[in-house]
Amino acid sequence: MYFGGDTNLQRLLRDHGFDHLDFRSDDEELNCSVPAILEFPNLMRKKSILSTVICFFLSMYLFVFLAIVCDDYLVPTMERLCYSLRLTYDVAGATFLAAATSAPELFVAFVGTFVTQGDIGVGTIVGSSVFNVLAISAVCGIFTGVTAQLDWWPITRDTAWYVISILTLTGVLWDSLVTWYESATLLILYTIYLIMLIFDRKLQSCCRTLEEEQDLMDEDPMTREEQPLLTFRDHVCKKPDPEDSWVKKVWWAIQYPAVFILACTTPSVRTIYFISMLVAVIWISVISYLVSWFLTIVGYNIGIPDSIMGLTVLAAGTSVPEVVSSYIVTKKGYGSMAICNAIGSNTFDIFICLGLPWLLKCLISGSAVVINSKSLTITTALLLVTAFLLYLTFAATKFVLGKVVGWISLTTYAVFLIVSCAMEMIQTTKRVCDIEGEYSYLNKDAN
Repeated sequence: MYFGGDTNLQRLLRDHGFDHLDFRSDDEELNCSVPAILEFPNLMRKKSILSTVICFFLSMYLFVFLAIVCDDYLVPTMERLCYSLRLTYDVAGATFLAAATSAPELFVAFVGTFVTQGDIGVGTIVGSSVFNVLAISAVCGIFTGVTAQLDWWPITRDTAWYVISILTLTGVLWDSLVTWYESATLLILYTIYLIMLIFDRKLQSCCRTLEEEQDLMDEDPMTREEQPLLTFRDHVCKKPDPEDSWVKKVWWAIQYPAVFILACTTPSVRTIYFISMLVAVIWISVISYLVSWFLTIVGYNIGIPDSIMGLTVLAAGTSVPEVVSSYIVTKKGYGSMAICNAIGSNTFDIFICLGLPWLLKCLISGSAVVINSKSLTITTALLLVTAFLLYLTFAATKFVLGKVVGWISLTTYAVFLIVSCAMEMIQTTKRVCDIEGEYSYLNKDAN
């Protein structure tokens, strides 16, 4: 028996100790979508302007926190690691730097798969992929003030693999079900991609003449005079100069709590850099969970679907490490490393950040992972358009990263957001369950 239509009867039964779920079969679905906020700690679940404002500003500060982690710890540790392994700049950007800066997307994907069991993880990966390709190209092209000549080989190589990852993900999402062998295929493809990178210079030698030391990371970060690696004292005791403007002094005051906490909890990059890198990735994962939680609260209060939050705000927030690292290396003159970091992060996001949690979920539950949003498949297919457009832009400018590429990328990113969000709003048929009214028992069951 199922009492699903009479709200007064449902309320009467609950008042006498019976819940709506007691009269539903296990395979019966709600006629509304359960908000992802129920899967996070039981705080600030009531709609409130105050909680919305608090969570919004906390999220903004956590984005600053992410930027500091990346700038002061993650990028320097990547530099030391890649120098030790004698990698080329483009391979370093497409592998270690891409994997490290994708820690937020990986953690959000695990949260979306195992905790919220919704689309916020997939939406974040898809939105982050577009952000990495277009927004990072826009930032590096417009705001760095550097016109960088890129090498056509790594851009073509990583774009080709990015296209393969998009086509594979589109096929996986086509029936809105993800099986274990589909998720395993994603991991296998990334393994092939890494093997190809290991033999990259040999593959290049078959197509063109290479100089033996071309683009190798031959600058020791420990001994360089420009932008030296900071010690604990440098982090904690650094103060603004007296002649600095009040804006810089205020910005220093805002950042200092995060700088102090990181300095006290993360070993200096000048010590054992592998431990520094590990702690930095842990910090990024923790911050990503908090950002996911706070932005879920904001989206719930405003009435924004989880998938749209993932495509927009959360995607941009979790891509802060990629933005900062790409900006830094572009300013240093390594434009190929910046773009390979952006594109390589997308390949890592699709193959690993989605494939790994999906595979574990399938093996643990013994069933396929269900994708709720129908339009995410189409949105994923649209990634092909952005990838081809960016590559054609680079080809038309003879692989020069400058303002032309930057403005084209920025315009394309704005158009993508408008189209994808409109599709989500049009195709969303279920309303969000009112956990403070008719479906308040869901709130209680989640506790």
